[in-house]
Amino acid sequence: MPLESRDGEPVITDGLVRALLREQHPDLAHMPLGVPVRGWDNTMVRLGERLALRLPRHAQAESLLDREVAWLPRLASQLAGLPSGIPHHTIPVIPTPVRTGVRRAGYPFRWAVVPWVYGTPAVHMPLGVRDAYASSLAAVLHGLHRPAPGGAPTNVFRGVGVAAVADRFAQRRTALAEELSTEQQDRLDAAWAGALAAAPHTGPALWLHGDPHPNNTVLAGVGSWNPGPVVLVDFGDLCAGDPASDLGAALLHFSQPGRRRFRAAYDALAGSPGGTEPDAGRAREALWARATGWAASFSLLYAAQPESDPLRPLGRYQLG
Repeated sequence: MPLESRDGEPVITDGLVRALLREQHPDLAHMPLGVPVRGWDNTMVRLGERLALRLPRHAQAESLLDREVAWLPRLASQLAGLPSGIPHHTIPVIPTPVRTGVRRAGYPFRWAVVPWVYGTPAVHMPLGVRDAYASSLAAVLHGLHRPAPGGAPTNVFRGVGVAAVADRFAQRRTALAEELSTEQQDRLDAAWAGALAAAPHTGPALWLHGDPHPNNTVLAGVGSWNPGPVVLVDFGDLCAGDPASDLGAALLHFSQPGRRRFRAAYDALAGSPGGTEPDAGRAREALWARATGWAASFSLLYAAQPESDPLRPLGRYQLG
């Protein structure tokens, strides 16, 4: 999704935001506004010290926001009800929408008021800082990856078997083929072949963030020695399924040593996935083979983004 404005995209101004708030949430209308910041799907406008408006840029983003509004409170409630023996640091913070808005004042989509998450998007931090939070991100994702209830949303592009998205991998690889060396192409092909050959996910469908890349990851601190709490934002792709897609996106935060620390921390928290020890080991290896395939596909996706997208250099780095 381009960060540049598209034909027909609503223009977000202070006047529009004030009009939406005055009509629908007048108690918030006096608060100072920040500068609008566009993401792939939404424009964010900070509201006071603790809140922000989440304004979809297009119709599909509106449906993703509807998913967050419907399901994030249920997810937060489910995680809050975990047994007291679950370590607190493994229960992720869920930035649940606090207000909702409807189409008014010339703005064509439903919208929401959400908590403002203080910190710096990880995509803007040096690789060494990102490597420093490998264990913390593993804990956040492990805390999220719990069995989802019946009726939880699914996503045809996340949490599915890798064979279901093979055409997308092929399209992305073809689009960048002229820019890739033979060695890069061989690495990508080997990662994807390993994912296709790996045993599929056979356990319950787990809750997934859907898109836990570094631009959807906020750090409360800025030092390489203490990057601060890791908070995932933008749950528009929230779904239930195979955690390999989440883990594949997460691998792209890190260098190779960081990837190893991330995997070791996640495996330590996950423990045995069930069955005999040999079976458990094979299940873990299959999970990470699938995740490595997803990482290859996401690398191609990020690398193909416009120059203005901060994920582009990350994708190019991960391609080698």
